[in-house]
Amino acid sequence: MPSITFAEFEPLHRMAKRMSHGLCRRFGLPAHDAEDFAQDLLTDFLARLPGFSPAQGELGAFALTCFRHHAALLAHRIHRHRALHHHASLDDPLPGGTTVGAVLSEADGYGAWMGQQTDAFADVNRRLDLERVAGVLTEDDAPLCAALARGATDPARHAGLSRTTAFRRVREMRLRLCAAGVTSAA
Repeated sequence: MPSITFAEFEPLHRMAKRMSHGLCRRFGLPAHDAEDFAQDLLTDFLARLPGFSPAQGELGAFALTCFRHHAALLAHRIHRHRALHHHASLDDPLPGGTTVGAVLSEADGYGAWMGQQTDAFADVNRRLDLERVAGVLTEDDAPLCAALARGATDPARHAGLSRTTAFRRVREMRLRLCAAGVTSAA
């Protein structure tokens, strides 16, 4: 593993700090996050340092490439985090000229602000469908339904059934659900 001296590391540290401050500016994050990003960039660089060969290029160029790639990964994580947590304000404008807060009632609750459905009729219909399904399915169907809902790679094995028995049970469940008036979701 190549070793680096403090004199070689100091300019790389400044480079990581500049890049982390740029990430914070780009995404409007507080300045104290820049230190965490810089540490993350340097940690990734040090993990990749054994792959560096002085015969192929300079240490600074290698570090810059590592920093850019890891900064792109950090940017992707920030985007994903923001998309999942839906940072929105009640003052955000809607196409009709109103704001989000103006169209949501207090009775709709926090779930509506986060994008969940607030249709009371859909809630009642969903509850009725679930009651109908609960009346049709048996206790023997529960392990197979749980394995299917989890997305197991081999639901029959997870339910303790042979593949033939599992396929037969799924066909029977579909027929019972159809007879009860429960249609396919897809």
